[in-house]
Amino acid sequence: MRTAPRARRRPLLVLLAAALVLACRGEGEVLELADGEPGDGRCELVVVDASAGLTVTRALTSDWQTGSCYELTLTNTGAARAAWWVHLATDAAVTDRWNHAATDLGGGLLEWRGITMSNNIELDPQGTTVVGTCLEC
Repeated sequence: MRTAPRARRRPLLVLLAAALVLACRGEGEVLELADGEPGDGRCELVVVDASAGLTVTRALTSDWQTGSCYELTLTNTGAARAAWWVHLATDAAVTDRWNHAATDLGGGLLEWRGITMSNNIELDPQGTTVVGTCLEC
């Protein structure tokens, strides 16, 4: 039995439009999704922008009927140690996250930053960290 979509769900086109607007800032480099997109009606997480010198690779690590999990591998391609941030768009509810602090920017947009506990607030040149989240659609 399929459940009806939740009333708070935002149309994907609105999220993609927001993603395009924010992506025009072009501060970081967002690479293609490593392990495919979620199937029909599953949760989506779109990387829309990143701090200067940051390369983001997004991988779908789990996908089921009512949710999905993603990991992002972040690499500092700059010549100096640097703090990082990533802006993401989703129309799903966050049920779990790891290795980052998240701020809700409104309209389905989130900002992720490093945390002291994961020792990833700043990344060394060519330094990498892996952060992630699980979503419920």
